[in-house]
Amino acid sequence: MKRRIVVALRPVSPVERLLSVGASLCRRLEAELEVLADPERPDWAELESRLAALEHDGLDCRLTPAPELDARHVVEHARRHECVTSVVVGRPAAWANDSSNPWAKLECPLVAASDHPDLPKEQ
Repeated sequence: MKRRIVVALRPVSPVERLLSVGASLCRRLEAELEVLADPERPDWAELESRLAALEHDGLDCRLTPAPELDARHVVEHARRHECVTSVVVGRPAAWANDSSNPWAKLECPLVAASDHPDLPKEQ
């Protein structure tokens, strides 16, 4: 079973940054890349194109439709697939829509790809 890095995209996620971080992790860990995103995104075709380019560069990629994606859905997806070795999101706190911490149930590392102070805040 090949390892998998999951990149979860909210409508306001910094796509360039998250795909870059996800692809870098995949190369280092010899893993495949799975992107979870709402199929209603206006940039869906662009995401498909970006993943095709990454595949051309040697990464195994897949784009998984995930309507109404939220943190709970991401955690459940990762828990259902034991090959998931890491989940990449922009800013974990931006996913919380209540006082619970859904990321606490994640059984693999969570990578916050846009929490760096020099990057714009994800709302």
